[in-house]
Amino acid sequence: MLTRDELRWLPWAPLLLAEGLYARLATTRLPPARDPVGRVGSGQRVLRLAGVGDSIIAGIGVETQAEGLVGQVATAVAARTGVTVEWQAIGESGATSLSVMQTMLDTAIDCQPELVVLSIGVNDAVAGVQPHDFKERLRAIVDAIATSARRPAVVFSGIPPLESFPALPWPLSRLLGERARALQEVAVQLTGYRGMRVVVFPSRLGRAAFSRDRFHPGAQGCAEWSSWIVNGLALRLEAIADGAVLPTQQ
Repeated sequence: MLTRDELRWLPWAPLLLAEGLYARLATTRLPPARDPVGRVGSGQRVLRLAGVGDSIIAGIGVETQAEGLVGQVATAVAARTGVTVEWQAIGESGATSLSVMQTMLDTAIDCQPELVVLSIGVNDAVAGVQPHDFKERLRAIVDAIATSARRPAVVFSGIPPLESFPALPWPLSRLLGERARALQEVAVQLTGYRGMRVVVFPSRLGRAAFSRDRFHPGAQGCAEWSSWIVNGLALRLEAIADGAVLPTQQ
């Protein structure tokens, strides 16, 4: 559905509707990844990592979560800090900022993470959620997570440039790309809010980053994405690495 600010797209409405239905059918065939809970590393110190959000967190596009975004972030954190990382992927295909608030926050807080990777925005863009509404929902999610018992560091994984998704034909790709950029801009405005870091994507993504549905990231795309997330956590990870070796028990 077009918003009031998108009326210039009205002549294209029949084509946009047809392309949207086709894209929905073409990109909902892959199952979520296996093994939503995992453990990596051999350090004495154990760190809990939670992924929260949409199909990226659910692992659509990869076979197992170890290949997905959450698993690859966990592996990179373990390698950089020397700790053992226990991770949990709390994700659902189609999740929006509103559904995360309503159905996932309690689960995320209950697992008491120290690090949280938050992925929302693509489905908000598809639904035409207004930027100011998205910003307030994102703020509320960060409030809930960052003030929970463990005071976890939060990284918003960013909203990719939808106009470069191979599965999306023009003009749908252009419309959704504009919406995604608007939501990403308000997310960037929250950088530093309760310590949150925000990943910013390059303007174009190569086809090698995508899975076979040409919409979700494959293992290679998740590997690159995870490096951006871990770089955003650099200062927090340095502090974790410094305290990774537990004192000798007396």
